[in-house]
Amino acid sequence: MKPLVLDLLRERRQELGQEPMSGVMADRPRLIWEGLLVGGAFVVLVAGTSLMVFLRHQYVQSQMGELLRFEEEATQLRSQAAARRTAVVRLAQTNRQLAAALTDVRSSSALLADLQLHTPDGVQLTEATAAGESLKLKGVVRDPMAFARINALQLELQRSPLLRPDGISIVRVERQDVNTPKTVRQQASPVGFEITASFARLAPTDQLAAFRSLGAEGMARRLQLLSDEGLISGGRQP
Repeated sequence: MKPLVLDLLRERRQELGQEPMSGVMADRPRLIWEGLLVGGAFVVLVAGTSLMVFLRHQYVQSQMGELLRFEEEATQLRSQAAARRTAVVRLAQTNRQLAAALTDVRSSSALLADLQLHTPDGVQLTEATAAGESLKLKGVVRDPMAFARINALQLELQRSPLLRPDGISIVRVERQDVNTPKTVRQQASPVGFEITASFARLAPTDQLAAFRSLGAEGMARRLQLLSDEGLISGGRQP
């Protein structure tokens, strides 16, 4: 038994030459199944695409987490490397300062030997004070030719390998006051003097030669060892 089909536009369909509604209704199950299949396929496609997007998102999130972890580790490593570099620089500076202190002519026996070598006869050094790059010498000279002996001391100090020739100056010369008559004092009283000098800044090779020439073998061996270890530069110091 065919189902009853209510077709309110039958006359109009007939006028237009279209197929009756009953014929169309016969194909309705097939059309419904085709629609369901097409719609289902679309839903499956959307669901599959959504799943792939979700999985891709999860993968990207996982990769981002790994990258962030690597970036944090890299930052920590950079910080550690910077701290180590700073420590190495500080250690190198400390080593250089220690090496300079160990070979400093201002506190070495080489300076005393050099002063003794370049002090003329009749000149008595009473004080030698090293402060920074300067050396202050005080002493007394007795006649005859007291003032000439002081000039001779200045010239001798200019020949010292440990001092700058242009940095030696006589800053004070005076005859000391003693409780003697004036005529006697002018002839017999000692003459006090004060001389300032500047230390020469020698390259290690020149400094080593100076130590050896002055007989400071201990300082020479120490300087040679520090130079071999690379703690002292081989060029002339500024």
